[in-house]
Amino acid sequence: MKNILKVIFTMIFSFSWLFAASGGDIFRSSLFVDQLEYQQNDEKSTSWNSYLFAGYDLNKIYIYSEGEKPKDDKASSETRLLYSRAATSFWDIQAGFEYDKIPENSKTWAILGFQGLAPYFFETQGSLLFSKDGNIGLKIDMEYDALLTQRLILAPSAKFSAFNKDEKDIEIGKGVSNVTMGVRLRYEFTREFAPYIGYEWSKNYGNTNEYSTLNDEYVTFGLRFWI
Repeated sequence: MKNILKVIFTMIFSFSWLFAASGGDIFRSSLFVDQLEYQQNDEKSTSWNSYLFAGYDLNKIYIYSEGEKPKDDKASSETRLLYSRAATSFWDIQAGFEYDKIPENSKTWAILGFQGLAPYFFETQGSLLFSKDGNIGLKIDMEYDALLTQRLILAPSAKFSAFNKDEKDIEIGKGVSNVTMGVRLRYEFTREFAPYIGYEWSKNYGNTNEYSTLNDEYVTFGLRFWI
């Protein structure tokens, strides 16, 4: 773990010259909590999906955190540290690391990915993950905001993950691993503060489902905010 941290901090400082060369750009930083919710599933889980960014228009550092905490168990999470470079007006290219943690084990991946607006304004994030033992993963995350009114917004979403090798220690199987689809209806009292209600379906496939059986649908209640 110490070696991983050294690499991460080396990466951050190696990109510092890019920030210094940003000219008249204004340095910005924000914390976005896209989802902080209670899931009315069998585990009565609390779930979160958030990110922090700091940087300029062309160059940024992102820290992503996503996970869930069942009522009677320890939390599982995915944490990413990524350097992001604007490639076009709508797309960023990203590189960095992901640290996956389940109650009993953990794993670190290198990442190459992208994020931005696909046609019809679908917010999209895609990542290729590489482990030192040769496993390669693919993760796709998409969301769309449909304005019913200026304050009432319907947001369907979909997630997909797949891997080319089994990782039994962290309950990941070869092939399609998980598909999650949901929809959330939020009311924006302000742009920075929006409670919501939603519905989500999540299913594991193949060996992933053998390691951790999941085929669940549930109602969610949560809050979206940013500072």
